[in-house]
Amino acid sequence: MAGDLILITGVSGYVGFKTLILALEAGFRVRAVIRKAEQAANLQAYARVAPHMDNLQWVVIADLSDTHSFDAHLVDVTGILHIASPVAIESSDYDRDIIDPASNMTLSILNAAHRSPSIKRVVITSSAITLISFAWMFGPAPASPDLALFTANDINSNIAGPYGSSIEAYFASKTLSRIATRKFLEEEKPEFELVNLLPTVVFGPDELATNAAGLVTSGNYLALGPFLDVNVPQMMGATVHVDDVAKAHIDSLKPSVQGNKDYILSSDAPDGFDWEGAQNYVGKSFPEAVEKGTLKLGASLSARAWRLDTRGTEKEFGWKFVSFEETLKELVGQYLKLL
Repeated sequence: MAGDLILITGVSGYVGFKTLILALEAGFRVRAVIRKAEQAANLQAYARVAPHMDNLQWVVIADLSDTHSFDAHLVDVTGILHIASPVAIESSDYDRDIIDPASNMTLSILNAAHRSPSIKRVVITSSAITLISFAWMFGPAPASPDLALFTANDINSNIAGPYGSSIEAYFASKTLSRIATRKFLEEEKPEFELVNLLPTVVFGPDELATNAAGLVTSGNYLALGPFLDVNVPQMMGATVHVDDVAKAHIDSLKPSVQGNKDYILSSDAPDGFDWEGAQNYVGKSFPEAVEKGTLKLGASLSARAWRLDTRGTEKEFGWKFVSFEETLKELVGQYLKLL
């Protein structure tokens, strides 16, 4: 594995950059896809990337939906980690700006890999939200005894528009892309194996963050908000450490991990995290910050219970997920250092 040449998309993002770091530190040679040449200088200046420049090549591809733009860059590549994805931005046309680009990029990668005989495995960052329906996600919460246990075989097949928000369109784009990968495998029967990774809410320390404000975004915003006296919207009651997501991408390249399968990435399964216990744990870990009022305790966090079966993932990968409270402690620690 070490020394193999792999290609990674999405390296300028939260998960992608951490995956790039772990791949380089594991000894892989990496072709890292960026959309603009000027991104390279910024990314390679980070302390955990700079020592590995001999094993890093930057590849500029402005349009990831152009499948033939990958051809020259897949020579001798054995594995692809496709992490890039459209973000949930408000738009007047969700199909044009979110739905279609997600599926087109995924199929672009798969078709390019299909033309490249050296490719042994393609790993795609999907999402655990593809397991559940819009009605389950946005409707009234079911009573605790009625909570289903979702497995990696589940998929929401009812994702037709119109979509009421960019987040609905984003969720639909992830599901449609996952459906497209299944159809591709069935129809094209490629020589390579495919792995879909299904993370829940990803949060934890951010390698790209250079100040506290830059850290409080996305999943980190939801987890940190209550400590900062900020009201945050309801979140799903299942999360995963960003390091575990990055590590799962790297480990998915191993022949020992079964291919042509989907794997749920989530900590504290099956029942999800305990906010009150985690909040108390963080308070005890940073008593000075609590005493000074930098961290506020006692705030509630509305989390929708979400039961997930990760036994198959843990068996295949051979490790346990970092707990919510440990992830939260690491995140809060980074926030305090950046103040």
